[in-house]
Amino acid sequence: MKTYETLYRRNKETSRIIIEIALDDYHEFFHEWDNSVFKKRDIHPELAEFLDLCSEDIPLRKKLEIIFTLDSNESSAEKEDQIHVSYKNYYRSLNRLETRKVRRIIRISAILLIISLSLLFAYGFLNHKTDSNIVSNVLLESLLIGGWVFAWEAVHLLFLDILAPFRRHREIKRLFEAIIGFRYLSSK
Repeated sequence: MKTYETLYRRNKETSRIIIEIALDDYHEFFHEWDNSVFKKRDIHPELAEFLDLCSEDIPLRKKLEIIFTLDSNESSAEKEDQIHVSYKNYYRSLNRLETRKVRRIIRISAILLIISLSLLFAYGFLNHKTDSNIVSNVLLESLLIGGWVFAWEAVHLLFLDILAPFRRHREIKRLFEAIIGFRYLSSK
């Protein structure tokens, strides 16, 4: 049995992994210092952190279902809809942030690659044109080393540093696509 299967139940009908969250009331879903209009309120940071930790436990290929269990026997369709909207807005904004990170990494890699190619081109051009003295040799070697350093940094960013934002994007997408449900317990 896999570790996450001992911690989380599986929905037998949909095969989704269920993350259960107990709330005393609907307001616990939202950040307590957020005084904005109720429909646009932020998720409580501890709840978001808890969802991230749960998501890390579960393999990315598994789909999620989030069940909010409220200590009440009265349901409110309006408040459930507000939670759905806030939940989707939160993960949509996180997705935009990760997309910006990926674009920034690609842009910086392109700039570093252009600098690298410029330095290497200058080295190749000046290598045959200059006299062989100590100053010109140091300058030429500096161009060569600088070109390769910038090239390595561009490759490092583009192929290694970009992996974390891609993984985070997949986690956010999975949380965004999670089915949200509510269960009510009698408080009596």
